[in-house]
Amino acid sequence: MLIGFIAIVIFGGLLIGRAFYFQMIEGGRLRLLAREQFHTQIYFTPERGNIYSSDGSILATSIDMPGIAVDPLMVKHKLKNAEKLSGLTGISFKKIIEILNKKVQFAWISKRVSVALAKNAGKLRIAGVIIVKQPVRYYPDGKLLSHVLGFVGINDNGLSGIEYKYNNFLKGNRRALKVLHDGLGQYIFIRGFGLRKATHGDNIYLTINKQLQFITQYYLDREAKATQSKGAFAILMNPNTGAILAMADYPSFNPNYYWKYSARYWRNRAVTDDFEPGSIMKPFIISGALQDGIVKPDTIINGYHGSYHFDGITIHDVENKFGRLNINQLIEYSCNVCACQVGMKMGKKRVWYWLKRWGFLDRPHAGLLGESSGIIRPLSVWSKVGPCEESFGQGAAVTGLQEAVALSAIANGGFLMKPYIIKKIVDPYGKVLFKAKPKVIRRVITAKTDKEIKYMMRLVVKGGTGEYAKLIDFKVSGKTGTGQVINPKTGKYYKNKYTASFMAFVPYRHPKLAMIVVQEDPLKISYYGGAVSAPVVRDVFKNALDILNVYPRGDAYGEQFSRGKNNSGGSKVKKAFVRRGVMSDLRGDTIYKALEFFSRYNIKVKIYGSGFLYYQSVRPGSDLNNKRTVILKFKPRDRSS
Repeated sequence: MLIGFIAIVIFGGLLIGRAFYFQMIEGGRLRLLAREQFHTQIYFTPERGNIYSSDGSILATSIDMPGIAVDPLMVKHKLKNAEKLSGLTGISFKKIIEILNKKVQFAWISKRVSVALAKNAGKLRIAGVIIVKQPVRYYPDGKLLSHVLGFVGINDNGLSGIEYKYNNFLKGNRRALKVLHDGLGQYIFIRGFGLRKATHGDNIYLTINKQLQFITQYYLDREAKATQSKGAFAILMNPNTGAILAMADYPSFNPNYYWKYSARYWRNRAVTDDFEPGSIMKPFIISGALQDGIVKPDTIINGYHGSYHFDGITIHDVENKFGRLNINQLIEYSCNVCACQVGMKMGKKRVWYWLKRWGFLDRPHAGLLGESSGIIRPLSVWSKVGPCEESFGQGAAVTGLQEAVALSAIANGGFLMKPYIIKKIVDPYGKVLFKAKPKVIRRVITAKTDKEIKYMMRLVVKGGTGEYAKLIDFKVSGKTGTGQVINPKTGKYYKNKYTASFMAFVPYRHPKLAMIVVQEDPLKISYYGGAVSAPVVRDVFKNALDILNVYPRGDAYGEQFSRGKNNSGGSKVKKAFVRRGVMSDLRGDTIYKALEFFSRYNIKVKIYGSGFLYYQSVRPGSDLNNKRTVILKFKPRDRSS
C-alpha cells in the first residue's frame, strides 16, 4: 500500500507538473497554435466606396446581388436535389453532386445570380440551401465615362481606370465569418460565430460634370459614327482651374459587362495614345517666337504658294494659294510653309525649349490611369529641319490631355495649370481625406503675348479654317489640325491616314471652357479637323454654356436676338427662332437618351439623380413651345425586374 501510495503521489505530481507546464508556461503559445490549426475565416466581399460626379450624382456604386450557398450536411435526397439545382442554375449535375457530397457545413454553389433566380432557388425549399447577399459593382449610366471609371473584376478589385488606380481607397475592409474546422480540414460551421462587419470603402468625387459628360459623349459619338472614325476622344476642361469637366472616348463600352468587349475598347485614348498633332501645335510654337521677339503679329513671311524647298525636303500646304502672309494670317489659314520658316528662325534649342515650357515633355499627372508623357525626340538627335517639322506638328507625338492643358494656358492668360480629375476623397464617416486645389505649374507667356495669340486663334474661327465652330451668340477661339499617321512597319507616313483635330476655348475674352476633339483616321465626310472635329466642339459649347448659365454679353446679343417694335414705340427683344415640338413620354429612358431628345429644342434641362427617368415636369403630349426649363429625375432600375 505504501509503495502504491508513493507511486500515485509521484505519478500525480508529474501530471500536475506537466499540466502546469502546458497551461501556464506554454499556454499562450499553444492556444495561438490551436487557433491557427482549428480556426479559419470565410471572407465576404465588402461594399466598395461610391464614385460620384461633381454634383453628387452616382457614377459607380455597389448593389446587393444574391448568391446561392449550401450546408451539404443538411441536404437530404442529394441526387434528386442536385438535379433540381442543376436544372435551375445551369451548373452541371456532376459539379452540384460534388458540392453536396462535401463533409462541410458551408459551400458556394454560385456567388452571383439574378434576383429572380435566387427567388426560384428559395421556392425549391431544399433544406440546407441558403441565399447570401453580397455587394456587386454597378454603373447606373452604362457606357457613360466608362474609359475613365474602368471596371471591377469578380474578386472585387479594380482592373481599370479610377477603379484600379484608387482601389486601395475604394475597396474597404473584407467581412469575415470565423469558423472551426477539424483535423481533416473540414468546416465545423457555427452560425453567428465571430462575424466581423465590413468597412465601407472611401467615396471618391470627380470633377466631371455629369450633364457636360453626356453632351460631350453624345456629340462625339454622333460625329465619329458619321465619319466612320477608327477612334476618337474629347476633353472638356475649366481652363482657369485645370479641372476636367468631361472626357469621352469612341468607341465606348459598358463596364457592367466589360468582359464582352476586347481590351482595345477599354483604353482611354485621351491620356494613353500619342499622336502627331499637326497644326494644333502652331499656336504654341508661334507664341514662343512672339515671346522671344523673333516675330511680331505683322511680320510678313512668304508662303511660296504652298510649296517650299530647302535642304533636300519640300514643305507643302493643302492649297497652293498662299503668297505673303503676316503671322496673324499664318495661324488663321494654317500655313505650313510660313510656320516652317518661323521654326527655322527660332532654331533647335528655342523650339525644344518652348515644347518643354508648354508641358509636352512631361506627364500631366491628372490622376488618371495610363497617362503618357508623349514622345519628343532628344535635342541631340534633331536634324537641321527639326525646328521646321516641329513648328507645324510633325516629328513629335503628344497626348490629348497634354494639348488640353496647354490650350487652357492660352485661354486663362498664360498660366499652365495642373490638371486634375479627383475633386475629393471622403471616408465612410464623412471625413475628407483629400481635397483638390487649383495649382499653377508656371506662367508660360506674358499677358501681351497671350493676348496676341488669342486674337490669332479668334481669326481661325471667324474666317479661317475653323469656321464650323462658330456660335451665334459667343466668340470662339480655336485651331484646326490634320496630322499624318506613321506606318510602324516602314517608319514612313501613310498616304491616306490622318488624325483630324480641333481645339478651342469660349468665350473669347473670359474663357470658361477649353476643349479638344481628335478623330483617328476618319473615312467619311473629310479628314480635316476643321470639318469633322470642329462641329463637335461647336455643339458641346452651345449646350454647355447654357448648362453652366454663361450668357453672352455686349454685341453678341445683337446676333442672337431679333428686335421689333412694340405698340408703345419702344423696342422689345425676342428669340429669332424657337423650335416647336410636343413632349414625349421619356419615362424609362437613360439620361443620355433624354438629352438627345431635348438637343432639338432651346430648353434648359435640369437633371437630378442617375439611372432611368421616372419623373418629368412636363407631361407627355404637352406643347414644348415657350417652355424654358424641364426637370427630369432619374433613379437606378429595380434589379428584381
